Amino acid sequence: MAYWKLVGGLLSPSARIISSAEPARWPLRDFLHLESGRPNSCESFIFREEPIRSLGHRYVGRFDLAILHWEEAPILDAIIERKFPLRYLPSKPRPQDVFQASLYAMALMESGVSCSSTRLFLIYCLQESTSRCIGKNEVDCLACGEKVMFVREFRPQRVLMGLGRLDEVWYRGRAPRATPSVSKCKSCPYGKDGLCRHSAI
Repeated sequence: MAYWKLVGGLLSPSARIISSAEPARWPLRDFLHLESGRPNSCESFIFREEPIRSLGHRYVGRFDLAILHWEEAPILDAIIERKFPLRYLPSKPRPQDVFQASLYAMALMESGVSCSSTRLFLIYCLQESTSRCIGKNEVDCLACGEKVMFVREFRPQRVLMGLGRLDEVWYRGRAPRATPSVSKCKSCPYGKDGLCRHSAI
């Protein structure tokens, strides 16, 4: 587990991935297929709220933020997923949030993007705190003390295993198995007073 933080007044190496990125000058689709005018390998770019699609695994989504640069091929440095819980900040990233961020990286990998060194950044900030930060940029978010952030490696094999289990439910007719837990039931929209009436035993 790793946190983004300021170390001796300087951003940690993980945080510098974001702080050094410039706003992208192209839509993501154009950037991935640049033939001429490619940026230098030292230049990284931040893309915001871009839609992506996995044809191989049949899903679509829209990431919060992604940072890429070009070498021989486009390189995905980071996927940044932001979550805004209502009452409490987690002590570790929720597995479903890591999986969601991984799905975005997987879709980009299918598009020819190199993801061998991709990091997944999970940011959690309470909704009340977030409402005071409208208009601020990502570097301001890094220095803020009201959030928690975690960094994870992108592991394609784990994502494929998760997709395989979902495919059994979506396409092969297997009934889903209940896996109740305190954290899941608290956020479940079908529960009442934090208790799941459907899968809790």
